[in-house]
This record gives sequence, C-alpha cells and structure tokens, in this order.
Amino acid sequence: MTADLGKTSEQWRQEIKEEKIRADQWEKKFQDARVREDALEMDLLESQNENIGLRTWVAGLERSLHQYHSRNSTIE
Repeated sequence: MTADLGKTSEQWRQEIKEEKIRADQWEKKFQDARVREDALEMDLLESQNENIGLRTWVAGLERSLHQYHSRNSTIE
C-alpha cells in the first residue's frame, strides 16, 4: 500500500479512524479467543480430574472384586 501524500487532513483523520476501528476489532477477536482458550483449559482440567476420580473408583472396584474372589475361593 502506498501513501498518498496529497490527502487532506480530513482524509487522514478518516483513514486513522478506520484503522483504529480495525485494530479494535482485532483486539476484540484476540480477547474473545483468550476467553475461549481459558474456558477450554478449565474444561481440560475438569476432565483430567474426572479421569483421576474414575481411575481411583475403578481401582477400588478391582480391589473389591479381588477380595470377593479371594473370599469365594477360601469358602470353596
């Protein structure tokens, strides 16, 4: 893009105003992306915590099953 030095001050003001609007729009898009990123990170942490909880629960079930089988074989 080449600069047209023959522009009037009003044309320069208008161009600056338009560029500021574009910059503000990009800033808003950036902020929106950050909000989405933060939400995704929170979802990931919650999923990881749920995964840990489920693994702990499964481990407890496996222990109970093993104890049940041990008692069962002792009785037989």
